[in-house]
Amino acid sequence: MSLILKAAYNVGGHTVNVDMIQSSILGCRLFRPGQWLWQLFSSKTKFKVGDGRKAYSIDHPEPRLYFALCAGSYSDPAVRVYTPKRVFEDLEAAKEEYIQSTIIVHKEKKLHIPKIVDSFAKDLELCPAGVVEMIEHLLPNGLRKRIQQCRYRKYGKNIEWIPHNFAFRYLLSKELA
Repeated sequence: MSLILKAAYNVGGHTVNVDMIQSSILGCRLFRPGQWLWQLFSSKTKFKVGDGRKAYSIDHPEPRLYFALCAGSYSDPAVRVYTPKRVFEDLEAAKEEYIQSTIIVHKEKKLHIPKIVDSFAKDLELCPAGVVEMIEHLLPNGLRKRIQQCRYRKYGKNIEWIPHNFAFRYLLSKELA
C-alpha cells in the first residue's frame, strides 16, 4: 500500500498520484484491501479552489468507470483500450461485458452480483429492483428468464453481493489479446 501512495506522476507541473486520479480526477474509488486504512492516508476527494489539478477532473462523476478501472484484483474488470471518440460507447461495452461475465443465478432463487455493481448502483441511486432490471436487459434470453423468475420474489432477499476478491489477476479484453 505504501508504494501505491508514494507513486506519483508529474502532469503539467503538478504531482498526481493514483489515489488522486481515481478519487479526485475521475471521482471513482476502487476497492482495496484494508480500505479503512487507505482512507486515513488518501487525499481528499475534491481539489481546493485554485488548485491547478482541478482542471483535469471531470465535472460529473461517471459511474461506468467502475467497469473500466483495473487495479490487478481478481474481481476487477478486464484491461481495455479507450479512445476519445468512443469513450462513452467503450464504457458502456465494458459495463455490459463485466455484468454478462460475472452475474450468477443460483438455483433460480438468488442473484450473485459483484460488489463493483453495488458501487455502480449506489452512485446511480438504483434500488434493488432497479439493479435487477438493469442486469436483466444486459443478459441473454436464457439467463434473463431465470432472473425474471427471481424477480417476483422480494427484491431485497434475492440479491447476494459477492465480496471483492483481491487475489492478483490482470484480465485482458478480447481486443488486447
